[in-house]
Amino acid sequence: MTSPHRLVWSPGYACDIGPHVFPTSKYAAIHEALVREGALAAGAALAPEPPPRALLAHAHDAEYLDDLEGAVESWRTLRSELPVDAGVIAAFALSASGTTLAARHALATGAAAHVGGGLHHAYAGHAEGFCYINDLAVAAQAMRHEGLARRIAVVDLDVHQGNGTASIFSGVPEVFTLSLHQERNYPMPKERGDLDVGLDDGTHDAAYLEALDAALPAVWAHAPDLVLYQAGADPYHDDQLGGLALTFEGLEQRDRRVIDGCSARGIPVVVTLGGGYARRTEDTVRIHATTCRLALEAPAHRRHA
Repeated sequence: MTSPHRLVWSPGYACDIGPHVFPTSKYAAIHEALVREGALAAGAALAPEPPPRALLAHAHDAEYLDDLEGAVESWRTLRSELPVDAGVIAAFALSASGTTLAARHALATGAAAHVGGGLHHAYAGHAEGFCYINDLAVAAQAMRHEGLARRIAVVDLDVHQGNGTASIFSGVPEVFTLSLHQERNYPMPKERGDLDVGLDDGTHDAAYLEALDAALPAVWAHAPDLVLYQAGADPYHDDQLGGLALTFEGLEQRDRRVIDGCSARGIPVVVTLGGGYARRTEDTVRIHATTCRLALEAPAHRRHA
């Protein structure tokens, strides 16, 4: 049966960052996997348009956007740990447009999946941790600015804390940030979000899911009009940049708790991918593809204002 939900992806996300632990090839591979397994019809993915500066300015400072537009090597851009290259920057900016597009479709049908995004380390005024543009913040602020959602929750389940997102939304009570992450891992020090849950090294499925079950009620209590779900694949036990110990099954149960929890409460949810650095890239692709498939399989609904 054709899903009522939409998946957003663009071949424009492909960019050459040279020898790097971040496999940008994963985006096309995830899209291909979803088509191959029948979760998505060939040609059905929505492709975002390049974002206007005004969209990015919802979350980023003018001086930083100037540096990005000029591909200027500065303290603002060099903290990305990526090439300061116009093509690379354009690919990451396009991802912010993709998360925003997915948010619009989630509000229309109840769920959407973005094969991209989740770049939660970018601050308002500088890049950080493989992230040039904080697509989560851009999409959240765009939906609020346009009056499509008043209250938003970011559920960040990457192995690394969403420090950029927490910083951008500090003092913004309408946006609730939850980060469930490995405590003794990047970034150091961490920003303070609305709810930060730092996990011990080697945390396995049962303990992780117990911690998630304890944290999610705070998200539901916020009564969000939209949830932006950063579904990092890097809590996986064989991730090169992570130190948690989740299995494929544990990660799927994690995703179900968020996506099914939103569906049960009539809350639209947008899936974004975030990190994933497994020793075998196909493991990262499998994890991300499962997350997207679960979003596409969610029951259709539309939240009423």
